Amino acid sequence: MNRARAEAVLREARVDVVVGTTYANVFYLTGYVGFSQRLMPTTQVYAVARADRLDEPVLIAPIGDLDMHAQLPAAIGRLRPYGHFYVHLGEEERDPELLRYREIVSSDPGGSAAQALLDELGALPPASRIALDERGISAEVRDAVRARFGERVADGAALLDRVRMVKTPEEIRRLEASALVMERSIAAAIAAAREGVSESEMARVFDTSTIASGSAPYFTVIAFGERSALPNAVPTTGRRLRRGDQIRFDVGCYTEMYGSDISRTAVLGEPSPKVRAYYGAILAGEERMLEVMRPGITARDVFHEAMRATQEAGIPHYERHHVGHGVGLDVYDLPIIAPASEAALEPGMVFEIETPYYEVGFGGVQVEDTVVITDAGCRRLTRSARELVVIA
Repeated sequence: MNRARAEAVLREARVDVVVGTTYANVFYLTGYVGFSQRLMPTTQVYAVARADRLDEPVLIAPIGDLDMHAQLPAAIGRLRPYGHFYVHLGEEERDPELLRYREIVSSDPGGSAAQALLDELGALPPASRIALDERGISAEVRDAVRARFGERVADGAALLDRVRMVKTPEEIRRLEASALVMERSIAAAIAAAREGVSESEMARVFDTSTIASGSAPYFTVIAFGERSALPNAVPTTGRRLRRGDQIRFDVGCYTEMYGSDISRTAVLGEPSPKVRAYYGAILAGEERMLEVMRPGITARDVFHEAMRATQEAGIPHYERHHVGHGVGLDVYDLPIIAPASEAALEPGMVFEIETPYYEVGFGGVQVEDTVVITDAGCRRLTRSARELVVIA
């Protein structure tokens, strides 16, 4: 967590306590890696963090999920389990992990998520102002909190978005690691390219490489030829690689909880003049972003610079709704580099930047890289060449 930024944002908003409710926000505030919330998004898990004690959050989670806390202990001030879960206790264990779990399940807390949260908020100093992350909480529990605490409660998701926009050095390390996994997996997939290979076979090589790196594939768009015009192409067994086909990669994974979203384009054999020209144009758009991205410039201005460069470099009719987005615990973090975004770039923001082009009847070309904003400008976290890859 970016503690200094969190303290500043909460102080500016005059908030005394923030309640995280989504999987990402609970992890951000506590380091808790849950299980049930990923499988069943309606599972209620909360992180209650006082603005003056951000290092001591209270974790509220169903007791049936808390073997995860025994396996991967979160940095919390206190654990507040709720509900019922039946685990029989046999002989004493010496293993620290199982000892932690024995301690957690030795009592049956009962109660509900709503009651646990109301109890914790009710124990706060009188008149405390509460920012409640509205995105992951059930309507029933949200209504119960508002009914009890009234005007002291405000929506908190946007505040957590603002905090998470600027990354810590540790977050940047994880984001770079995630991006580099994608580059290695793209290289492995390109090495498997040959006439007759299917999109699905290449995707299998890609995903296997990603998993072998210790990361979890999140989305794998690998499309050949005319299918590369589909922005979210699902790899198929039927479309096989032919000479002259472009191969468009738009891929992402999670590494140590942090996401990536990388794109590259390759061609089997000699690219057509149009593929070369259009790829050159989108690369010019990305190059322009690398030139202008610096602290203080707005995301809107970056967008217009990228659009103008791409159009002038060879695609005069180029249109696009955004040319990049923040990345972090979510693959799409704020801010978005879009025409309506007035967010000013700050050191520590990490973006995926892209100017993709899709045309039905031609296909698609795309290059996308991860960059971090520095005091002086921006630095690319991805390392592989960004030129069109030509496979002999």
